[in-house]
Amino acid sequence: MVNRIFLLIALPALLFSSCGGAQKHDEHEHEGHSHEQAEHATEEVSHFTLYADSLEFYIVGSPIISGMEVELAAHITSLKNFKPFKVDTLMLSVNVGGKLYSFTATETGTTGIYRFDLLFDVNGKAEAWLNLVLDGVRRSHPLGQFTIYHCEHDWAGAHEHSHMANTIKFTKEQSWAVDFATVSVIPQPIGQVIRTTGRVLPAQSDEVVLVAGISGVVNFSGRSILPGTQIGKSEVLFSISSQGIANDNFALQYSEVKSRYELAKSVYRRQQALAAEQVISAAELERAKSEYEIAHTAYKAMENGYNTDGQQIISPANAEVLKVFVSNGDYVSAGQPLVKLSKLSMCQIQCHVQPRHRYYLNTIYDANIRLNSSDKLVNLKSLGGTIVSLGKTVSTENHLIPITLELPEVTEMPMGDVVEVYLLCKPNSNSLSVPTRAILEEQGTHFVMVQVTPETFMKREVKLGVSDGERVEVVSGIQPGDRVVSRGAVYVKIAQSSGALDAHSGHVH
Repeated sequence: MVNRIFLLIALPALLFSSCGGAQKHDEHEHEGHSHEQAEHATEEVSHFTLYADSLEFYIVGSPIISGMEVELAAHITSLKNFKPFKVDTLMLSVNVGGKLYSFTATETGTTGIYRFDLLFDVNGKAEAWLNLVLDGVRRSHPLGQFTIYHCEHDWAGAHEHSHMANTIKFTKEQSWAVDFATVSVIPQPIGQVIRTTGRVLPAQSDEVVLVAGISGVVNFSGRSILPGTQIGKSEVLFSISSQGIANDNFALQYSEVKSRYELAKSVYRRQQALAAEQVISAAELERAKSEYEIAHTAYKAMENGYNTDGQQIISPANAEVLKVFVSNGDYVSAGQPLVKLSKLSMCQIQCHVQPRHRYYLNTIYDANIRLNSSDKLVNLKSLGGTIVSLGKTVSTENHLIPITLELPEVTEMPMGDVVEVYLLCKPNSNSLSVPTRAILEEQGTHFVMVQVTPETFMKREVKLGVSDGERVEVVSGIQPGDRVVSRGAVYVKIAQSSGALDAHSGHVH
């Protein structure tokens, strides 16, 4: 009986003591405990992080304690641009031991931030769901389990050793204000990469050399024709005149060819009429037809681009002048080159690789090209390009193996430019990789910013492997499922360097 009375007395005393009731401590201990509880009562903790519907949901606030009104801030971020996102309705459903609670969020006046006011009259394990209405469609996503604590002391005891050191605070409001993004790390195929440079040249199929069809004197059309000049289709570049030249008088030649053509045409028509009346044989008609066709071809060849004053040199397409071989007033002979044009539809990149890469040449299937003008990276196949030649022998000039790529002309890649080229070999396994912009370097050591929560990050050292210019292989330092900062890592680094930030900066509570 004594033992039973002791238990009845001791149990309430224990509960009272554990939840902040009257305790017999010295004054110093009591003050320290009160200060610690005050810190716990105001400490902000992460409650839920969810990725669904191309959105990131991050819900944060005070510890959830039974009998205490708790305010949570829900941050919604679009994963397409990592900017704040607005939904029609946001609700939180909670099941605590079969008892259901439902809370509807209110807007805070800041786009992307919503406020939940929670109050529970029970404690224990709870299950939560996030319900939202987006474009009139209701969606529901499980958030998982969490604990509703009996009192602050219980929460403090459960989280006594949960604080993570060396984390960097970077709030959602801060990330929304800059160019920022995160990405989940998953194994992806990445093979050997051969890094080199290449020179941009006109594609051979795009180059056209216009030649003189007759002998004579070159006259420019009225504007300067220089390397780099853009010309339009059917634009007249030069004219060639043979007037005043006795031996190469084009007007006389043209008159003779035209006369032969008209005579042959007249004879052929007369022979057709006679053949219809069976006055001449079929052989005579065929001979007249052959002479007519020869005369017609010669006449049309001379007539096309020619007149009695000479020949007009006309551009066959929209093009750029690469080289001019003559000057205004020069005498040229028939067949002499006048100008070289590029049609501006295709270009080639001629690059060279070290002989030690020869074992990988047969596995090259694509390439990434970095433009000098904008540091932009373009993909060969995505642009409709191909690898037109893979050398097998070493050049005697530079002791390198030549490789040629061909692709549609890119405005930011002028002819003659030198670009950085990443030749991609077929992968034979999957590796962890991150965007190259995710990598930070400090004194030769590489780091990434790993997300702990959407507002806290940890700088982690990594060892790098091959890079294709867009992504870089990470040999060690991260694990599948880690989420790293893929854009804006430098802003997180600045936040670390600037010292302690206000943990509640920009939050609406």
